[in-house]
Formats: sequence, structure tokens, C-alpha cells
Amino acid sequence: MVDAGRAGSGTPLDALCRVGLRVAYRLLLVGWFLFRPRRRGVFIAVWHAGRVLAIRNSYRDWLALPAGGMRRGETPEAAGRRELAEEVGITAAPGALRFVCEVPSTFEWKRDRCAFFEIHLDAPIEPHVDHREVIWAGFVTPAEALAARLAPPVRAYLERRSAERIP
Repeated sequence: MVDAGRAGSGTPLDALCRVGLRVAYRLLLVGWFLFRPRRRGVFIAVWHAGRVLAIRNSYRDWLALPAGGMRRGETPEAAGRRELAEEVGITAAPGALRFVCEVPSTFEWKRDRCAFFEIHLDAPIEPHVDHREVIWAGFVTPAEALAARLAPPVRAYLERRSAERIP
């Protein structure tokens, strides 16, 4: 079982921001329920030594990968590089992310087309979390991730990757 931590680290301002993020997330859920939007998002799988970098957001009860939505006019790869830097402090050079697959997903009442990118690291890194949006990040084996509660698109990606036995 993955110990993904709980909110509680950081400053009082971080705690206040986590409350605001939980409220905003719940309001988004209402909007997504009412309007059922179509969205495009990206997930970035950071791999090192057979382990993948998982994160836990302060406003959700599951593990995910660094991820986010695409901004108007932004390419999927650029969105992936931006989200990787914002969520875990990892800077990836243009062209460093490799597109792997697209996973269609309907969860949280929105219809997503999720592009998955991978980056393989030669050396371990220590991810940086802001204790606001992201409260935990750590490398886990695919089996550990699959044993935990995962965002549905991430589960689909890891199951597909395991079935194809991709190193």
C-alpha cells in the first residue's frame, strides 16, 4: 500500500489554499455535472528504475500522475512540460516527453481525451510539492500504484502498460 500522506504539511497559508482548492474543486464538479464538458488533458509518467512518479492532490482522494488541462493554443507536449514543472518542479526540455497513447475517459462528469507522455530519468530526482495543490509525490512501482485508488485514466494507462509489458 502506498503511503500518500495527508494534508498537514506547510504553512497556515498553505492550509488555507488547500481549503480554497477543495471548495473550487467541488464547484467544478457541479459545473461538470450540469454541462458535461469535453476536455483535452495530459498526464506525464515520470519513470526511474521501474518506478513511476505518483502524486496526491489536496482536493482528491486518489493518486494520479502529474497532469492538467491544455490551454487554448497549447500543444499537448507543451501542456505536459508546463504541468510537470508546476506540479512537481521538474523541468523537461522541448522534445523530452514521449507521447505514448491517448485514453478517452469519462469521469467527474466530463468527457476527457487524455494524452499520456513518458519521460525516463537516468538519475533519481526529488520532486518538489507546493503543499497546496499537490501534497505528496513519490516514486512507486506499477503494482503499488494499481493496488491504490487511482484516477481512472491513470489506471487505464498503467494496466495497458503492464499488459504490454513495456519496460
